[in-house]
Amino acid sequence: MSDREYTRLTRLRRRGGKFFEGFSSYGSLWLGRDHLLSINSTLFSEDYKRFYFPDIQALTIVETRRRRTWNFVLGIMLVLLIAVALSNFNGITSLIPSLMIGLTLLLNNALGPTCTVYIRTAVQVEELYSLKRVRRAQQVFARIRPLIQAAQAEFGPEDLSERLQELSPRTTIVTGPLGLSS
Repeated sequence: MSDREYTRLTRLRRRGGKFFEGFSSYGSLWLGRDHLLSINSTLFSEDYKRFYFPDIQALTIVETRRRRTWNFVLGIMLVLLIAVALSNFNGITSLIPSLMIGLTLLLNNALGPTCTVYIRTAVQVEELYSLKRVRRAQQVFARIRPLIQAAQAEFGPEDLSERLQELSPRTTIVTGPLGLSS
């Protein structure tokens, strides 16, 4: 990585969710030396969540119908505007909005399928709001997968018991049936 502390993986993306929350909430994803940083911001606050590579258990992409829904809505609007343009003699006023909607419809299809992305650790499952398209999510996963695998390869089963002893040296690990030390 470069000498900067963080590298941006995704640009600031508008979050989904509740109607008014969706207009004022944004999320972005950053790559640190040993973790991912997810930033979710609203008008009045920012929420930072770090996901350390050894703690990440799963990255999940779930395809959604958002693209199809927007295609349907934009297609109906386009058909209505073209019908208005053809019925009036002054069709230029309806032609410009229909051109803009048509370009938006083409862009929506060119960007590819939509998705929701989740990251799972031992204590939580969190949605990564800044990843909304399958292609972009796969690019980000391809970039961070080797980092996660390298961080998790450092820890074996024997390292886990050593780390537990370091965290709480007075605690004894009890094994055997019925919780009796063997």
